[in-house]
Amino acid sequence: MATNNATQADTSIFGRIFVRFTDEFYLLFRLIFAFIVSLHGAQKAFQMWGFPPPGSGPPDIVYVAGWIEFISALLIGFGVLTRLGAGALCVTMVIAYFMMHFPNGIAPHIFPAEGGFTASGGEVSILWFAIAGIIGIMGSRKYGLERLILKKEIL
Repeated sequence: MATNNATQADTSIFGRIFVRFTDEFYLLFRLIFAFIVSLHGAQKAFQMWGFPPPGSGPPDIVYVAGWIEFISALLIGFGVLTRLGAGALCVTMVIAYFMMHFPNGIAPHIFPAEGGFTASGGEVSILWFAIAGIIGIMGSRKYGLERLILKKEIL
C-alpha cells in the first residue's frame, strides 16, 4: 500500500509536531535567506563594509549584481513578486559563478592561491542558485505581503 508524504510525516513524532508549522518554517527560511542576500547585495551596491578591497576594482557588472541581489532580497523577504525576485537571483548567480568563480577551477570548494575578491570557488553562488530556485518554485506561500493585500500571488 502506497502512502503519501503527509501521512508518513503525521505518523512520526517530529512529523506530528512540525507539520503544523510548515508555513512558518518556510517564512523563517525565506527571511533568513533574504537577510543574508540583502547584506551581500548592499555591500556591493553601496560599496560598504570593506568592498571593494583596497587595490582591486571589480568589474561594473559586480555593482549591477549587487543591486539585483539587494532588490531580489527585498522581494523575497517581503513576499512581493517573490518568484520574479528569485528568478532574477538565479540568473545572477549563474552569471556570477561562470564569470567570477568558474575561472578559478571546476571544484567549488577549492580556493585560489592568489586571493582577491573572487577568492572562492563559488559555493555561495551555487547554493544561492539552488535556494532561489526552490523559492522561485514555491513562491511566498501563506506569508507574503502580495498574498495579504491581493489575496493571491501575481506570478
